[in-house]
Amino acid sequence: MMIIVFVSQIASLQANQKPERGFRELDRFKASEAHQAVAVDEAAFYAISSRAVARYDKATGKQLAYWTGPKDSHIRHLNSGIVTGGKLYCAHSNWPQNPLQNTIEVFQPKTLEHLETLTFPETAGAINWVDRRGGKWWVCYAFYGEIENVRKTRIVRYDDEWQPEAEWTFPDSVVKRFLPHSNSGGAFGPNGLLYATGHDHGEVYVLKVPESPGELVHVETLAVPLSGQGIAWDQSDIGTFWGIVRRSKEVVKLRLTHSAEFKALRDRIQWKRDVQNPILPPRAAGNFDSTRCMNPWVVRQADEYHLFYAGGDDDGLHRLGMVTAKTDQLTQWDRSGPLFDKGKPGAFDARWCVLPHAIRMADDRWHLYYTGNSGKGTGLSSFPGIGLATSQEGRDWSRFSTQPVLARSGEPGSPDAIGIAGGSVLKVQRSDGTSEWRFYYTGCPTTGKAHLLNQQKTICLAVSEDGIHWEKQGAIMLRDPERDYENVGVAGPVVLQREGGGFQMWYSAIGSRWGYYCICYAESEDGVFWTRGAESGDNLQLTPTGSGWESQMVEYPSVIREGKRLRLFYCGNGYGRTGIGTAVSIEPNQQN
Repeated sequence: MMIIVFVSQIASLQANQKPERGFRELDRFKASEAHQAVAVDEAAFYAISSRAVARYDKATGKQLAYWTGPKDSHIRHLNSGIVTGGKLYCAHSNWPQNPLQNTIEVFQPKTLEHLETLTFPETAGAINWVDRRGGKWWVCYAFYGEIENVRKTRIVRYDDEWQPEAEWTFPDSVVKRFLPHSNSGGAFGPNGLLYATGHDHGEVYVLKVPESPGELVHVETLAVPLSGQGIAWDQSDIGTFWGIVRRSKEVVKLRLTHSAEFKALRDRIQWKRDVQNPILPPRAAGNFDSTRCMNPWVVRQADEYHLFYAGGDDDGLHRLGMVTAKTDQLTQWDRSGPLFDKGKPGAFDARWCVLPHAIRMADDRWHLYYTGNSGKGTGLSSFPGIGLATSQEGRDWSRFSTQPVLARSGEPGSPDAIGIAGGSVLKVQRSDGTSEWRFYYTGCPTTGKAHLLNQQKTICLAVSEDGIHWEKQGAIMLRDPERDYENVGVAGPVVLQREGGGFQMWYSAIGSRWGYYCICYAESEDGVFWTRGAESGDNLQLTPTGSGWESQMVEYPSVIREGKRLRLFYCGNGYGRTGIGTAVSIEPNQQN
């Protein structure tokens, strides 16, 4: 069962109060080596003491390997660890001995064989942690004693040859919390911020690293059920955070959350499926949509629906199409050929153009965002970017560029590290009267044989002034490991803004219950902090059913308002191999 520990006053949230970020505790493991730090990879966690490292199974807590330094070893004070590039790197110093000597000790993760020692000439400050971000190494040199000395604590960025490039110090608001010691642990989180700990307090200090060297920016302080020391973000499970409690010799597994995530939902929407489903099945062989009709996106113009979708042909290639029908005749679609062809060989969309999203940007300009599949890579890594086509009237489309307007990050541990896919775009008014475009999209952080690695997805946000140049804001919703219908991934967000304020989101969720997609729901006051219901099942809206076209999965929602009700378009089995269906809302307690 989930152990719910909402820190940062998560238990009480007054109306209109901005949600507070925090952590919920998922598990604890006994580990006698949990004295200095913890490191983690996709299969195991590593408990680290001054002279020993032990590898434990992440699921069971069973010890798998153990290493301790020989009596004559130079290794005296291991401080933290990170697993990257197939190796375990542990920060080490001989503090408090004099002269001070700093090293990084390198191990083979599976066996804990000691591979090498990296030595550092710097003897001012003890190396307390090491991390890797942006293709660079980051190392902290800690100073102890009075505040003037602790202020010398600094983070140094190194290149791959371990040559120093730049350094930053901590702001006084954090230095004063380090006292009477110094910075102990540090790790870059999923949205690029640095999380740091001291030696004593159950706190994590969230910091932004400015582009120019100087002083770190203190963003916020989060309470955690830890005792400082070395920490780790799980790059194979975005949003999962590990630490230790030295006194009880425990390794603690936490999950990033916020105070509104598990509130009661305002709307409990139910859906009535159309008896004529699927209303848009694939066509006969020889057509561009002969094997698949997927990713519906609907736009209403007068008394017609314009339904954009992705079609799969006889060779498994995918292109975008649009069909039209009267709003009261949703089985009589006027079909035509694809809107434009897939990309050229080597392009980001060389094999597939999928997940269309059409939106009117101005009276004479439409944007059509779509996801490209390059045909290179495995699984989700073959989706490198989101492209853009433009139109004056919303019918005839041409590519804006052969390059994506939003691309995967390529940064391990980030929410869109290996792949990126579409969702929906929305124009939102800011509090100062100006507006911005928001892109709610799908981030693909991992790949691998395990279902969690192969299908893990996150919902992310990017903002723009013109709908062309986008600035990523990071993940805004993660999988929920405690709900078996969305414990693997969340994807394809479709966001609507209520007339009276607030936002609604429908998304595709994948979990262990069915192994495939279902359709879920969330709400938000600001479009950033999302509520998914107090109890498991509260946000589950459409599930696989029956023995026919939607018995395996339901996915890719598109939602549009029809007066006081909502209409949903979605796909069925085989990611649209059986076509597209529709449903209308039954809202017994909706308060719109």
